[in-house]
Amino acid sequence: MKVWEVSNPVFVKVLPDYRLTRVRELLRKKEARIAVIISDIASNKFGGYVGRREAIMLTSMKSDREVREYAKETPVLYRDMSIEEAIKILRENNVYAAPVLYSRSNPQVIGVLSLRDIIRALKSVGYVPKAKVAGEVMTTDNLTNYIIDQNREITEVWSKFVYDNVKALVVIQSSNNPRPVGIVTPKDLIDTGRWYFRREAENIVTSPAKVRSIMTRGVIVANIDTPIEEIANYMIRYDFSLIPVVDKDGKIVGVVTQEDVIRAYLEGIKPGRVPIPVAPPPLPVPATESPTYISGGEALSQVLVKTKAPKVSALTAGEVSIPNFPAVRIDNTIEHVLKVMLRNRVNQVIVVDKEGRIVGSVSKRNLLYSIGIKGPLWKRRPFDKEFIWEVINENVPIVRESAPIEEVARQMILNDSEIAVVVDKEGVMTGVVTKDTLINAIKETDHANLKVENVIVPLKLSIVHPHHSLAHAVRKMKAYYLDALTVAEGNIIKGVVTENKLPFLALEDSRTGIKSRRLIWIRRLERGGRPLGRYIKVTPLLVEDAMTPLQDSVKISDRVSLAVEKMREYDADGIPVTDDEGTVLGVLCKYDLLRSLARSAPSLKEEWIAKEARVRGRR
Repeated sequence: MKVWEVSNPVFVKVLPDYRLTRVRELLRKKEARIAVIISDIASNKFGGYVGRREAIMLTSMKSDREVREYAKETPVLYRDMSIEEAIKILRENNVYAAPVLYSRSNPQVIGVLSLRDIIRALKSVGYVPKAKVAGEVMTTDNLTNYIIDQNREITEVWSKFVYDNVKALVVIQSSNNPRPVGIVTPKDLIDTGRWYFRREAENIVTSPAKVRSIMTRGVIVANIDTPIEEIANYMIRYDFSLIPVVDKDGKIVGVVTQEDVIRAYLEGIKPGRVPIPVAPPPLPVPATESPTYISGGEALSQVLVKTKAPKVSALTAGEVSIPNFPAVRIDNTIEHVLKVMLRNRVNQVIVVDKEGRIVGSVSKRNLLYSIGIKGPLWKRRPFDKEFIWEVINENVPIVRESAPIEEVARQMILNDSEIAVVVDKEGVMTGVVTKDTLINAIKETDHANLKVENVIVPLKLSIVHPHHSLAHAVRKMKAYYLDALTVAEGNIIKGVVTENKLPFLALEDSRTGIKSRRLIWIRRLERGGRPLGRYIKVTPLLVEDAMTPLQDSVKISDRVSLAVEKMREYDADGIPVTDDEGTVLGVLCKYDLLRSLARSAPSLKEEWIAKEARVRGRR
């Protein structure tokens, strides 16, 4: 291949007398790596160029320096060069992009060639990488040159970019905990002026910002067995300069640069490395196991073995309510909500307005299905806030203190809420009842004596394989109104996927359907299993990446009370269910128990019919 075949004819053109601040703005808007200086517009005559490194040399937003003062004339490429020769020049000069001129005798600019363009071309013409996985080509020498502590000052980052020509830095939690929490590149400094450490107009020097306030929060990561082709896809799509490689504990062990990817395609394994097996892709889901979305009314009636609903208990909302419960304001951020949940060990919070009036609630379920994030988490800045109104459930039922708990469950089901406000005869709030409160109260009702088979959903609906994609598990939970799934390999129970342990999942807004199959951010709440931090894998997350390891179970003939005790013991939203021979049948989850309570409430079926008729009428 020749350079002219793969270069990009669309590029940023600037005149020599442009201010560098203006050029930086063009690089930001066009997301370009370089801007080419044209000395003669009519003929596209080459006059030099600047890259992101030169664009951030200014440390003030008020500078009047012209781009010609920072221009460089080499390296450049020529249209008839081979791709191999172009790669050699880019490597030797430690640049990721360069202008392409017609010839040495005719310095007409015809385009720009970047390493990203080369990777795209190699894939498009059918090249297969000679090195198959990240571990075979990743950069491990002088790894400290590629990482920085999130608490360091941005001046240190700036110096590495400007003086050492570093292309990107992986931001780690700390030197003692080298897990990636973000990434910072020259593009991040171009995109914002928050890092400026000299403000000439004010004639003062400000305190430099910390890396954590400027970095792109979260980061794409690979494992040593991640396929090179997957990494290449991400670099082509997002122009990542590098992707960190982490071990099983989430600690960085290397980086894969764009140069490493090109080497994988053209040269193969680095000297001294041994071949590594490629990570298997997610297990395909047969058409027969694809979830079928059902209505809330259908979910209410689906049980394995139907039985007569127990009588309404004597327990009331006032007797089980919680008098003091965490609340957040409507203008708080989602991140603040999650911190409140984790700090108080709750799965829901009340939302109030500025006057202290209750306007809704937010649960982990709301966050899981309705978060509607504006782009992947790893593309957002720390100062890009998402507010509660994006995920709030405004349908918080209000019940009297004298209402039986079955009535409370009914109201929660009707309003798709996991929390209800309890008021006295005068309408004054006295506490709240949550889904977890009702589940804990079941042991004092006749529902505790039901058999598991009278509560769980039909067989196999609530089982996933460890190697299924996590997105498939989430879709299944949403489709069948479940808050837990059993993870099993044949009849060997591996654990459970439980809603209360998935507080940091960012999926596409549920109003438009879960089209994105990739989960963005996960925080684990226990030590078992694979620990994950603020990053996502290049390859899709699997069920085993987020499951809670658990080999315990209940039998289908056991009483519900035993399952409730085990849920409390493991702090899980569900417990695996087997038959007497040990065959895995599914899961008994908290939503199964909530529906069981609701079925005992009077007139529930009629209210569901009326509600769904109203919904159809609005359509």
